[in-house]
Amino acid sequence: MARQIRDPRSRELIIAAGWRLISTQGAAAATMRTIAAEAGVTTGSVTHYFEDKAELMGAIQRYNGRLAAERVRATVGRRRGLAAVKRAALGLLPTDGDGVAIWRVWLAFWSDDPQRSPSAGGFGPGYRAWGELAHRHLEEAVDDGELRVDLDLRHEVSRLVTLVAGMGLLSGSDPETRDELRRRANRMLAEHFATLRAADLVD
Repeated sequence: MARQIRDPRSRELIIAAGWRLISTQGAAAATMRTIAAEAGVTTGSVTHYFEDKAELMGAIQRYNGRLAAERVRATVGRRRGLAAVKRAALGLLPTDGDGVAIWRVWLAFWSDDPQRSPSAGGFGPGYRAWGELAHRHLEEAVDDGELRVDLDLRHEVSRLVTLVAGMGLLSGSDPETRDELRRRANRMLAEHFATLRAADLVD
């Protein structure tokens, strides 16, 4: 028999509380009891909405992915083409406090199983959505004459995902690197796009 959801807002409060604990103290600190205390509810309330810790952790990962997606959408705004791709990359990186928190949660879950690819588990769905967004804006860049027409855009998306994931993994849990990461990301993306544009000259 399906459980009745007494108050969807309470469920979201519990998820957000778990997210805060993991982003500040790590996954080990996020027990059902500590999450209940952080949310200001009883442990019984937590178990009403979540059958076990695994279910709650899955909900927290999905919540983290939604936060990342909202962050990227806000960073891109109404831009298109290469400007949009660059902003999408910067929006996904931990270049401010909110970005660092999102990456800490991703890294906390990834560290539970370091044999997984960074694009698996909690990363996977978010990166797939990001890849589709990047692909759409790369198509715009081709249409607008910013990029050559014969590029393999799926391959270029894969390269961009690897670049962004690598930078994020190197800096994701260290707020001290934020300014340097922003500078490095801007330079790497500018150089990468310049290479794609310059390819026409050597064909």
